[in-house]
Amino acid sequence: MKKTVTLLVAGLFAITSFTTLNAQDCKVKLSLFAENAKAKNYNEAEKQLGELRKECPTISSALYAYGERIYKAKLTTAADKKAVAQELIQLYRDRIANVPDKTKKGDVLGDIGTLMVDYKIGSTKEQYDVFDEAFKSDLENFKNPKSLYLYFELYYNMYKEGNQGVQLENLIEKYEELTEKFDSESERLAKIKNEIITKQEAGQALTSKEKRNEKIADTNINAIAIFSGNMESLIERESTCETLIPLFRKNFEQNKSNALWLKRAAGRLDAKGCDEDPLFVELVEAVDALEPSANSKRYLSSIYERKGDAKRAEEYLRESLSMETDPYKKGKLLYNIANKAKARGQKAKARQYYLEAVKSNPSLGSAYLKIAQLYASSVNQCGNDEFTKRAGYWKAAEMARKAGQVDPSLKSIADRTVSSYMQSAPSKSDIFSKGYKGGETIPLNCWIGGSVRVPNL
Repeated sequence: MKKTVTLLVAGLFAITSFTTLNAQDCKVKLSLFAENAKAKNYNEAEKQLGELRKECPTISSALYAYGERIYKAKLTTAADKKAVAQELIQLYRDRIANVPDKTKKGDVLGDIGTLMVDYKIGSTKEQYDVFDEAFKSDLENFKNPKSLYLYFELYYNMYKEGNQGVQLENLIEKYEELTEKFDSESERLAKIKNEIITKQEAGQALTSKEKRNEKIADTNINAIAIFSGNMESLIERESTCETLIPLFRKNFEQNKSNALWLKRAAGRLDAKGCDEDPLFVELVEAVDALEPSANSKRYLSSIYERKGDAKRAEEYLRESLSMETDPYKKGKLLYNIANKAKARGQKAKARQYYLEAVKSNPSLGSAYLKIAQLYASSVNQCGNDEFTKRAGYWKAAEMARKAGQVDPSLKSIADRTVSSYMQSAPSKSDIFSKGYKGGETIPLNCWIGGSVRVPNL
């Protein structure tokens, strides 16, 4: 009996040693593999990758991170790119299965879906299902702007095909869901930018980490502007007042207690300029009764202003602004109020709200662009002669320039706008003819007020 126990203990020791040795072997192989991957010795690294995936699949997330590098490099030169894309997809799926705690599932599924679309792998429905899983299982990490757009584009294609059971109301709902996701990402990035802008305005130097974060934020802000714009272009074809009003009217009664549905419907009608229809009033009153918010009060303010009840309109407006305490959201709210004032021709009031919007959200470059447009549209009211009138374009260019400085997604349009305004402003020869040398100030005797500086020759 004693001999049996001794043999059993010895056997267990041998098994433990063997397991430890295998784990140690995995670490050594992973280290050698990582060195080759870092040095871009991808042919050798790919052989080691195959062994590691077979023998040590759960060793580390680094196995899959370096494997991703290998396949992405291989994609750039491969004759059969689709085959390599499929290999990378399998690597991603293995990562989700083997190191789930070190994997952002939504992000990785987004990468899988994007590869499937880019290299025409699977059907439209199969591609869509990958993005849908990302959206439903890990929304927090499903945030790549291109992936979000492709998710909607595939759904839109399924709607257009007409054989996938996707109805217009489903498409509108999906659009609203993804708009909210784009908005939440924009808010997150704007807060990063606002902290950086505030620090720079205070004359403080940025750390290397802050510079890196700013670069990442700028890249994603640009991408969101592009892909959310593309998504808007798709829905524009289907979402008009003529289609939305009967659709929302049909579903209104069954959704009277659904605050989310009511908010989305009211928001869509407002965004599309359908806010003069009686249904918009009903939606706003219903959502305000269920879940009063800064937006519902803003809608009510607009409704009473149209009715000619300026007192109640102002009361709701003040209530709207007092209810919103988040700086980013308040900036967005003020921007929307300013847009309404601009549309009504209330230029001074619109500028006031645009400037307040920027104060709440310093990276809201579109507010500066809107002010620039207001100034440019008023130059003929702001001077005594041709020269002083055209000098107003310098003020407009100043505002447009600020837009590109605080919002990288507007840099291109801001530059074009500045160039256009400067061409309309007095030329160097005009400045010289007037006897100016540059640096002088010209008063703007109109609603704009203040003055504008003559550029140096």
